Amino acid sequence: MPEAVIDGLRSVAQILEIIGATALIVGFVIATVRCVLQVNQLGATQAIQGYRQAIGRVVLIGLEILVAATIIKTIILDPTLENMGLLAMMIAIRTALGWAMVLEMNGRWPWQRPTAAKSLTKS
Repeated sequence: MPEAVIDGLRSVAQILEIIGATALIVGFVIATVRCVLQVNQLGATQAIQGYRQAIGRVVLIGLEILVAATIIKTIILDPTLENMGLLAMMIAIRTALGWAMVLEMNGRWPWQRPTAAKSLTKS
């Protein structure tokens, strides 16, 4: 692969890493400020529930972007067996975190139907 293409892809991966980290930080700050402001309006229980959901979404979005950067770096720039293993572990961890976040936010696994849909289909 030409050196200019490799340098371009390296830059893209670095930009994606910066965007992913920024998304995590900015999302955390926005969710925290919203939670503090909503405590008086909605009550602590609802505000904290919304906060947990917002943080879950922020983490998932940030991880998606970071995984994309890691895929570019691993597969295109440095495709060693060790890096492929690290990528596989990162994707497995991201998948497990994603499932845990969905379970936490929705009270069900990603592959389960919502309870309202279950009751509608039984009628």
